[in-house]
Order: sequence, then structure tokens, then C-alpha cells
Amino acid sequence: MIPQANVLDEIGQISMAELDALPIAELDSRIKQIGEVRDTARHYEAALHSTLNRRFAERAQQLRQEAGKSTGTVRFEVDGFVVIADLPKRPEYDQMKLKDAVDALRKWGENPEDYIGIEIKVSESKYNAWPPAVRHLFEPARTLKTGKPSYKLEPIKAGASLVAANDSNFGEVV
Repeated sequence: MIPQANVLDEIGQISMAELDALPIAELDSRIKQIGEVRDTARHYEAALHSTLNRRFAERAQQLRQEAGKSTGTVRFEVDGFVVIADLPKRPEYDQMKLKDAVDALRKWGENPEDYIGIEIKVSESKYNAWPPAVRHLFEPARTLKTGKPSYKLEPIKAGASLVAANDSNFGEVV
């Protein structure tokens, strides 16, 4: 049984104005309840997908072999259903070996970009540690975007000090 499954229905019946008016402790409780429901649903979904894999993996692999491939999508019928079994490719490349291959292409007089896409990644922690001159060199290529805001609620334990890496307003009653 999904713990607190009715919490989804309860929240679905509450207007945004009513949600906005809920005490923070109630919001925290609802968030935790929904997290439990989500985790339980993920567990159940994984169990069902595992069942499908145990039931159909051998047949799907046989069909792939007959088609001369080791990955990809195959379809077959079972009890009035079309089973679509996909085994996607997930290639991974050793970055140092790729660098060596790119260097080899350059030595051959080839342009590596004719064969591969080249993406240079910059670690934010490394960027922050660079000397100012190096950072200034890369700034024109840098665009700072933000992700989706998220919030986490944690009850304050008695006697705990309020420490946060933000402005001096932390601890202010809102």
C-alpha cells in the first residue's frame, strides 16, 4: 500500500490560495508525504519493469540477434499486446583516449571537427579558482544561467545555531 496515498487527492482539492496560507509545518509535512508516495511509486514501477524484463528479455534478445543487431527496438505480440522492447545504446568514451585520437587526427593533417563534435567543459569550481587574468580571458565565452529554484524545509532543533551561507538577514522572521 502506498503510504499516505490520499495526500495527492487532498492536495489536488486545495486551491493555490489555500496552499499559500498553510503553515510552514504543514507544507513540510505534505512535502515529506509526497516524497514517500513518489519513492514508493518508483519502487513499484521498478518492480513492474523488472518483471517485464524477466518475462521478455530473452525473446527480445533473440529477435535482435535474428535481425543482426545487439541493441535497438524490437516488437512482438503477446496475449493481444504489442511488446516494444528497446535496448538503447549508451556508448561511453575514455576522455584521455579521445584526446589522443584527436591529437592523432591533427598530426595526420585532418580537422577533428570533420569527424567529431568537440565540446570544452569548464568546471565551475576550477573557474572560481583561476587567476583573474585567466578568468577574464574566458569570461566572454561564459553565460551564467540558473536552474529551477528548489526549497528544502528542516525543523530547527532546540539549541542549534542558525548558520547559513547567505546574507546577514538569515534568522529574520518572515
